[in-house]
Amino acid sequence: MSDETKSNASSSDNRELAPLLGDALAQVVRRLLEKSRSGIESAATAGRTRLEIRQVQSDLDHFWQRLGKSTYHLVQAGEVDHPALRKAMLRIDELEAQMENLRHQGPSKDDGGAEK
Repeated sequence: MSDETKSNASSSDNRELAPLLGDALAQVVRRLLEKSRSGIESAATAGRTRLEIRQVQSDLDHFWQRLGKSTYHLVQAGEVDHPALRKAMLRIDELEAQMENLRHQGPSKDDGGAEK
């Protein structure tokens, strides 16, 4: 076979393979896009779920805190009484007094400077 014949044969093979390779490449790209779209959708769904969990947990914590404060005030007013509630109230009062002392104390003169 001459070089010209080989070149013509190679060109015709390339022309025949081009549509097949193009189709195969297009299918691979489509599959990759579908998988990435699917992955993005599942990540977005998981993110929304985590956000909703945090929001509900925040709401739940807020209402537990409100319930605790309401209970404190009910015990203080004498409308509710229980030894465990009284004990918890005493501890809360101690912690609030400690916090108040710390706030009024401010930074000490010894703590204000750099260490030598």
